[in-house]
Amino acid sequence: MALIQISDPDKSVAFNKELSVGIDLGTTHSLIAKKEGENLVFFKDNNNVLIPSIISDENGKLTIGDLNSKNSVKSIKRLIGVTSKELHTINYEDLELDSSEDLPRVSLGNNKYNAIELSSKILSHLCEIAQSHENTSVNSAVITVPAYFNDMQRQATKLAAEMVDIKVLRLISEPTAAAIAYGIDDKKTGNFIVYDLGGGTFDVSILSIEKGIFKVLSTKGDTHLGGDDIDRLLNKYLLDNYPHLTKLHKTELYNLSKFLKHGLSNKNTITNEKHNVSIDLNDFNKLINPLIEKTLKLLNEAIIESKVDINDIKNIMLVGGSSRLKIIKSTLNEIYKINILDYLNPDTVVAEGAAIQAEVLSGNAKDDFLLLDVLPLSLGIETYGGLSEKVIHRNTPIPSSSEKTFTTFKDGQSKMMINVVQGEREDISECISLAQFILSDIPPLVAGAARIKVRFQVDADGLLTVSAKEETSDKETTIEIKPSHGLTPELIQNMISTSNNKAENDKNYRALKESIVEAERAIYAIEEALKVDSNDLLNQTELDLINQAIDNLQDALLSKNIDTIKLANDNLEKTSEFYVERRMNNSIKSIITGKDINDII
Repeated sequence: MALIQISDPDKSVAFNKELSVGIDLGTTHSLIAKKEGENLVFFKDNNNVLIPSIISDENGKLTIGDLNSKNSVKSIKRLIGVTSKELHTINYEDLELDSSEDLPRVSLGNNKYNAIELSSKILSHLCEIAQSHENTSVNSAVITVPAYFNDMQRQATKLAAEMVDIKVLRLISEPTAAAIAYGIDDKKTGNFIVYDLGGGTFDVSILSIEKGIFKVLSTKGDTHLGGDDIDRLLNKYLLDNYPHLTKLHKTELYNLSKFLKHGLSNKNTITNEKHNVSIDLNDFNKLINPLIEKTLKLLNEAIIESKVDINDIKNIMLVGGSSRLKIIKSTLNEIYKINILDYLNPDTVVAEGAAIQAEVLSGNAKDDFLLLDVLPLSLGIETYGGLSEKVIHRNTPIPSSSEKTFTTFKDGQSKMMINVVQGEREDISECISLAQFILSDIPPLVAGAARIKVRFQVDADGLLTVSAKEETSDKETTIEIKPSHGLTPELIQNMISTSNNKAENDKNYRALKESIVEAERAIYAIEEALKVDSNDLLNQTELDLINQAIDNLQDALLSKNIDTIKLANDNLEKTSEFYVERRMNNSIKSIITGKDINDII
């Protein structure tokens, strides 16, 4: 029971609010902020709200944010939640890695660290900055992640926070956090695009905002596309065109590229006299155009999946420091003819939204709004025949729960393997298995009599819990899904695209598999019945007739032809009708024999 503290209204009571912050844990820069009423405070380090996500080793001690250190690592966010087996799917050329263990480790000084450990150092540094300004420790935080972070990456981010005793109120997607900042500012309603091009990631979301409810209609993204990739292209361009730059340390070359890129945001030509290099806007735009085209492709896919007419979209919100590039705004204006919102600082807008959400979730605010994210891929279980039965479909708003009822295939079946899968294909081999567990002690009933209710529950952070319960016995098993591997954004996109391209094939595949399962169930039921009473109810000619129909159906199953299977299955049913009727009559006879008519009625 909750306790209510009652105090004298005439006496003033001091009340110290907990320090709850919003954290934008970025690939190149991170930010930390708090919202208190109408006041928004960004905590600064070295007089700057943008805190470089760079970890350096200074005589065995890890420090954060030193841009000039040559013994440092950056873009560690690209590795979070990624296993050594998946390294081929990401760009990590700036990192020296040891992949001998499950989680790759980065060499820094005389030690090696995984991405979770290094991310925890950044988070700890951010909280220390806030504490130095507020003279109190951070109690809780809302941390932002790219919209396309999968379960493993979200779990890893949450673990990094927990390692340094940060209570995570919620993980929210970066585009959604930006929408909170814009939505709360203007009290806007309608459909919006959030175009978020940061230092290391790109996300695009189509959102519906109405009466304080933020709903993500669709989302696309690439966690390996951002300003770092632009800098990498520019690095190559400089080395190809200015051979004397090969003598520069990679950190100096990186800083030179950033200088040129930032200079082109307000000039058509930029020159660095120290290194005797220059580049004009046209050459720069040609250089990075392939990357911009990739973002537009994802944007178009998100619009199609949202099922929103382009004419019904009010604004495009620009988020992330790289969205300042002239080519982005001009291209979006030219193609979509939609008004662009960019009056909030694209570098800080994500942290602002996270801070607003932190104030609400900590109970320090009275703002009334509801935030709905969506699942990037469908979740389901494997059913007999190797089919994927979806329990929660992709793009379902979360938090969410759903359940379906299944049954046993064989008589007396007392156990059931629950294989939890993620993906869009009907064939189980084309999906990703997240976890397996066994529901035991099922009552040994006839096939199809047991009722197993499988429930999926996805929390606000996108983490899944699955339970299976046999209803007649109340036997229940529950598992919290902590995947053994992550899904890269490229793999997610490929799975969705493949599903769309092969939708007709999957439809036919499922129909064939369901026909096979139905036929196998019919064969099993008839054969089990024949073992019990065929000698009492059938003569040899009748028995041979039914067995021949069974053989024909088994031959049809080998053909893998749905029409042949259905025809043979119908033939078995018709051939066995008289036998089924005799069994029913015999059962009724056994029930009424020796009974008074009044006992039966």
